[in-house]
Amino acid sequence: GKIMHERAGKRHLLEHKSSRVTRRLSQESSAKSTVTMTAKRMLGLK
Repeated sequence: GKIMHERAGKRHLLEHKSSRVTRRLSQESSAKSTVTMTAKRMLGLK
């Protein structure tokens, strides 16, 4: 499968952010290629 990560910006100061933004930030997204290569190396997959 894909290497996934959480989106940044949902740890604190959520009161002034719109519900739409916080919902979007809740969704996981696939990691970029450089991060994916590093993560796979750490997991022993490559």
